Amino acid sequence: MRTTIRSLAVLFPFIASTFPIPAEAQWVYPPPYPAYGYVSESSLRINVKPPEASVYVDGYFAGKVQEFDGKLQRLHVLPGQHELVVYLVGYRSLKQQLYLGPNVTRTIEGTLEKLGAGDEQEPEPKPIAPPRVEPPPDENFPPPQSPQRGPMSRRPPAPEEPPQPPPPPRAADEEPSRFAALAIRVQPGGATIRIDGQQWDGPSGDDRLIIQVGEGHHTILVERNGYEPYSTEVDVRRGETTPVTVTLRRR
Repeated sequence: MRTTIRSLAVLFPFIASTFPIPAEAQWVYPPPYPAYGYVSESSLRINVKPPEASVYVDGYFAGKVQEFDGKLQRLHVLPGQHELVVYLVGYRSLKQQLYLGPNVTRTIEGTLEKLGAGDEQEPEPKPIAPPRVEPPPDENFPPPQSPQRGPMSRRPPAPEEPPQPPPPPRAADEEPSRFAALAIRVQPGGATIRIDGQQWDGPSGDDRLIIQVGEGHHTILVERNGYEPYSTEVDVRRGETTPVTVTLRRR
């Protein structure tokens, strides 16, 4: 008996570390989507400074920027409409409304701006409600049918469910973003892009370079060896993403 108790005392730290007790539920991206069927994916390369900022997709924590800013590092998401937020305490958040097609890769670049004196810290992004996944119908096993009831039988009254209060409004959706964004696509890839004199590495292939800018007038210059330079001017409004497509011509 004493030998058994000593064995359990030795094994208890290993069991506790292998099966930890959850302290608090944390919603992490991706949410529990159905685990059946083939699902195509899209990907994001996030090159935002500081690299220790947190990345949220639709309110779900996906990881740190430094996990998705390398040449072979990507954030894989499902195709469709998404809200991307790069969040760090003491800085203004970078917010983007993105629509991603299947098997598409996009690059998000920018630099978070430090909060000034008296500026209020934005709340940490959170999903409105946890996702609810319904299992698919099984054709081989149809739902059971209720038994036939005679003319004198009666069904018991169904219990009344209490009314559910409406979900609280999302504070992030009430206040529009103070910044705008440029989504630049260049053919062929490998070009150098200057926005108001600041240099950026152009995207490759079908990728788009998304840059957060202030509202107003901006000048874009695209250059690549062996091709004629391209220059244009755009006016952007805050809270909106303006697409810019450039096709360079050979000299």
